[in-house]
Order: sequence, then C-alpha cells, then structure tokens
Amino acid sequence: MAKVQDALALQGGGALGAYELGAIRRLWEEENFRPTVATGVSIGAVNAAVLLGAKGNPLDALEAVWERFSVEAPWPLPEAMGPFLTLFGNPGMFRPRLDLFAWHQWTGLYDTAPLRAVLEEYIDFDALNRSAVKLAVTVANVQSGMMEVFDNHSPEYELGPDHIIASCSLPPGFPMTQVGKAFYWDGGLFDNTPLLPAIERLDPDPEVRKRLFVIKLFPNEGDVPQNLLEVSDRIVEMVFSGKMMHDIKTANRINEYISLVQHIDALLESAPDRQLVEFIRKHPAYQRLQQYMALEEIVCIENTHPEIVTGPFDFSRQRVRERIEAGYQDADKALSSMRM
Repeated sequence: MAKVQDALALQGGGALGAYELGAIRRLWEEENFRPTVATGVSIGAVNAAVLLGAKGNPLDALEAVWERFSVEAPWPLPEAMGPFLTLFGNPGMFRPRLDLFAWHQWTGLYDTAPLRAVLEEYIDFDALNRSAVKLAVTVANVQSGMMEVFDNHSPEYELGPDHIIASCSLPPGFPMTQVGKAFYWDGGLFDNTPLLPAIERLDPDPEVRKRLFVIKLFPNEGDVPQNLLEVSDRIVEMVFSGKMMHDIKTANRINEYISLVQHIDALLESAPDRQLVEFIRKHPAYQRLQQYMALEEIVCIENTHPEIVTGPFDFSRQRVRERIEAGYQDADKALSSMRM
C-alpha cells in the first residue's frame, strides 16, 4: 500500500474562518484525516495552530476558540446589524485602543491582546514545536515588502503566539506585530492561499501519494454587482480567489515539466555514469519539482454561499454557526466523489 501524505492549506478571511472549522470537522470525524503538513494565513493560521497544537482534543479546542470569537448583542437586533457588533471590539480577539493620547503613533485601531490570551489558553506551543507534523504560517515583512514563512521546525526560533498574531495583523484594523527585530502584517496581503509552503514541506519522493486539501473561502464566480456595496464585495472575492487559480494553473504547467524530467530520469537508468544520475536525483531543483507533484491530487472545498462585503467582520453567533454548518456540508460534497 502506497504511503500517503496530506497537506491542508487554510485561507484568511476573518469571521469566514468559521467555515474552515466546519470543513475540518467533516474531514477529521468521518475521514480520519490527519495532515502531515498544515499551512495558514491570518485566521487560517489561527485555525491551523489550534488544530495541530491544541491542549486536548483538536476539534473541541477549535469549537471552544470559535465560541470565544462569537459575539452576541444583549438584546435582539436585526440580522443586518450583525457585522457591526464588533465595531467596538471582540472579547476573544481584539479591543479598542485606550491610549488615546498616543493616537499619532498608532499603527492600528485595535489591540490584539485578547487574541494572544486565547492562543495561550488553547495551544500548547511547546508540544507544537516538538510535533512531527509541520505547521507553516505566512506573513508580510513591513520593511522589506517580502512574504516570509514561520514554521514549527525552524532551527532558528520556537514558534509562539507572536508568529500567529503577525499573520493576522491586517492593517489598518490591527497594528504591526514585532517578531525579533522585524515588523509584520497579515500574510494575506501577498497571497491568501499558502499553497507553496505546503508543497515545499511534503516528501519529494515520487512514490509517496501526496494530497493537498484547500479550503477556499471566497468563490470565483459571482453575480454582477448592482450597487457600490456589491462592487466592493465582488472586488474582494476576485482578488482573493484569482491568485489561487493562478497558482493552480502554474502548478499544472510545472507538472508538465516534471513529467519531462521523469522521462529523462528513466533514460538515465541505463546510463553508465551513475554519479551523474545521483547528482540529478539529489539536486534541490529536481526535488522541488517532485514536491509540486502534490498538486496532481488537489481537493478544493469551496464556499458556495454568498457573503456580503461585511462577511469577514460578522462574528455574530448566528452567522458563525451558519458558516460552520456550510463548511461541513460543502466538504461533504467535495469528498463524496474522491478516493480517500
């Protein structure tokens, strides 16, 4: 039986991250899904870190975290008011800044101390850094303007709350997060689907069956907007979904190159110069190409439920529950026809 490695890539999208919880529950409970690699950006980084580093049962921890992220008005409000419940903060994630006299030095409107408290409560970072399962989260370096990756297998540092919060530091709402001497913003500013970090951490052995599961929060297709609010919504959908489709098309092209290299490799089997053969097979570029073959088997669990532009900010309890259920149902559809 062929060895199987699974990777999970989680997007950013604020409150839409509840959808990821529903999809993960379907994978975890009914398919016994246990990823070898997980990558995330923004709220996806939070979900991935809790899933792999939970104190206790991972699904229970994720459920508890999203219960903390959910907000509810003390009195009944129209559903349309849901996105505005967090205007003055979310007790499980962020709170308004109170240092008003230092407003001219602010780099964000909110303080993310509540998020730090939640991460420290539900994640065992010592166990996460010792885990054989690889976790990678992406961030944007404010000064260099480059994307960087933090992971739990780095020989240079231990992954901690700062690395996860850095991946969530979306301006102008959240301030820059300092890690070491550098300052970071939300990695979704560069790429909202961390595919490459997942691919690079899979086993390059071509005999290993590699599967990449992507939970896609923003749909490709949408209605023609009829007003400015819908225009903003459609722009967000196209920006966040378009980059992912480009990545998949690029990966498919690379697979063609890999096939050519593999044909060359097969011809080298009969070559008398065994040293040359080993050189090619161990070359880092060749091994990176082998890792890209993971995208030959990609499972995309896609959010098919329309969201208004304030969706990523709507942490109302009812909407969070709806998204969890939607994620579960969409995952069920995506997995029903595949060979697990």
